Amino acid sequence: MEQISRFFQEGGVWMYPLVAVSVFAFAVSMERVFYYYIHCRINAKALLTQITRHVRNGDVEKARQICARTKSPLSVILESALWHYQQQEPDQEIQNAIDEVALRELPRIQRRTHYLSLFANIATLLGLLGTIFGLQDAFGALTAADPSQKASVLAKGIAIAMNTTALGLIVAIPCMISFSILGAKANTIIEEIDESSVRLLNFLFSQRRV
Repeated sequence: MEQISRFFQEGGVWMYPLVAVSVFAFAVSMERVFYYYIHCRINAKALLTQITRHVRNGDVEKARQICARTKSPLSVILESALWHYQQQEPDQEIQNAIDEVALRELPRIQRRTHYLSLFANIATLLGLLGTIFGLQDAFGALTAADPSQKASVLAKGIAIAMNTTALGLIVAIPCMISFSILGAKANTIIEEIDESSVRLLNFLFSQRRV
């Protein structure tokens, strides 16, 4: 703990914005983890199986209730299709309804994830900026500082340069890893929604031709 405190103090004022960036990045990551792995957690195949079974038995309302119990983007989109199907609307109207709901739900899946890439770049650049100012202090010590204080000022400047670079990378690397993992998860959820909605539409349209 003492080493961490010394590391932070030797880094100078540039350590504070880097810590602020790390806090924002952590908050965004946790919010997205909760959204993807808790809010959006649903077995699409099992849900679709239950829905198709109830629709085939003529109980569309029961299928809608199953969707309504879960508030994931997938269930919201499927519930919309079932409601319009229940109203005996034309096939194209059902398709349009799904497209409309998808335009509202899909952006929520990708929301805020791109900030992690931004935070990674900001952390890297702040670390680089701290390095430049630290090196300026170090080189300035060689010409302007009192000879008895040159070593101390030089060491302080080098510490600022090295510590800000290190903390910038410490913040940036997890941000990029989180961005990659959460971005892949978002794409998986979107692909699952696309596949499930198409399968449900094909099933509903085929039921009308039976």
